[in-house]
Amino acid sequence: MPKISVPQKNKVLEAPLGKNLMLFLQEQGIPVASSCLGDAICGKCRMRVGGAVPLASQLEQETLKRNQASPGDRLSCQVQIDHNLTVETTYW
Repeated sequence: MPKISVPQKNKVLEAPLGKNLMLFLQEQGIPVASSCLGDAICGKCRMRVGGAVPLASQLEQETLKRNQASPGDRLSCQVQIDHNLTVETTYW
């Protein structure tokens, strides 16, 4: 099972392979901002994701650009957990 490291919360969590990152974090009691409920529109669930993550979809890229995201930022609602990841965000 992949490990999700959340340094700001001093946690390392084991996640089911293929699980959605935003939903997984919420299930673990870690708040993730969102107003579009995972539709990749609002950009509030944006966080820096380190590790082997697949390329962002066109919609995710457009949302990140519109929200002036930094390189390495991803929408957690669009990331499927396939490998070990490290995540951090400004609102924790």
